[in-house]
Amino acid sequence: MTAIHCHNVSRAFDDVVALRDFDLEVPVGTIVSLVGPSGSGKTTALRVIAGFDMPDAGTVVIGDRTVVGPGVNIAPEQRRVGMVFQDYALFPHMTVTGNVGYGVDNGQRAERVREVLDLVGLAEMADRMPHELSGGEQQRVALARALAPEPHVVLLDEPFSNLDAPQREKMRRDVRIILKNAGATAVFVTHDQSEALVVGDIVAVMREGRVVQTGPPHVVYAAPSSPWVASFLGDSVLIEGVASTGQVETFLGVFPHRGREEGPVDVMIRPEWIHPYPDDGGDAFVVDREFYGHDQMLLIELPGGQRVQSRIGPRPLLDPGDRVNLGVDEFVVFGK
Repeated sequence: MTAIHCHNVSRAFDDVVALRDFDLEVPVGTIVSLVGPSGSGKTTALRVIAGFDMPDAGTVVIGDRTVVGPGVNIAPEQRRVGMVFQDYALFPHMTVTGNVGYGVDNGQRAERVREVLDLVGLAEMADRMPHELSGGEQQRVALARALAPEPHVVLLDEPFSNLDAPQREKMRRDVRIILKNAGATAVFVTHDQSEALVVGDIVAVMREGRVVQTGPPHVVYAAPSSPWVASFLGDSVLIEGVASTGQVETFLGVFPHRGREEGPVDVMIRPEWIHPYPDDGGDAFVVDREFYGHDQMLLIELPGGQRVQSRIGPRPLLDPGDRVNLGVDEFVVFGK
């Protein structure tokens, strides 16, 4: 079943096109990470789904009801959409309980507030004021408030942007667990590729107002639809090659290839797919090393002067000047 379906949605602000034939489908019970660079239209898409902005064209269906379409524009409060904003937007004069229960009917408010505070791990802070909470705790309150009215979908707009790095890493794990435990359907907007891959069951990559690829995180990362998606979603090595029947020839070697491409192609390789093997007689050598503890990034120069990056674990510890041979586990071919 589909919780949200956006079809051919367009939105322009004067000469700036924010959404252009935007399509998105969100299955019930899934978290979709909507990721893209600044200005790609992510927040505008969220605002259109929530009802805070009216598109110039297209339709939006939530559940089995069209909320935006020709002659249709259902008010935000009637769409059963929960919203978590960048700045949390908590009421400063209300306690945690007051904030969470704000959109819940009186008859079930007390019980429902207890349920969602237990869900987000804040039951002991029910009587505190927002200024008495940390940033991560305020974020949990905002999420609890969005979940309390039992919405059809929850929309999260860059929810971790105000948190420092350690809090961000913790909160993205916690938020995913909370949403899953709640059985929620959610659209999570971020410009951070790591957050998108960690939080989402499905990743939808946006560029210039439209979704250019959608799929499970491991599929979108390992099989990007274009060189642009490849470079946006993580480190990538893009090299030229020549494809012929059954193979692709590159300066890194000749690789077997079952694709239909013929002639000049681009070959994308993730740094972690390139493996250096220490060898005093190797024809490549390490130029530079960045050591991160859990892994290391190596810059390696080949005999022809070409350089590639390789990401490996903390061992073996290779120093600049060490000779190596290279092996390649995977690659992706793009036709020109």
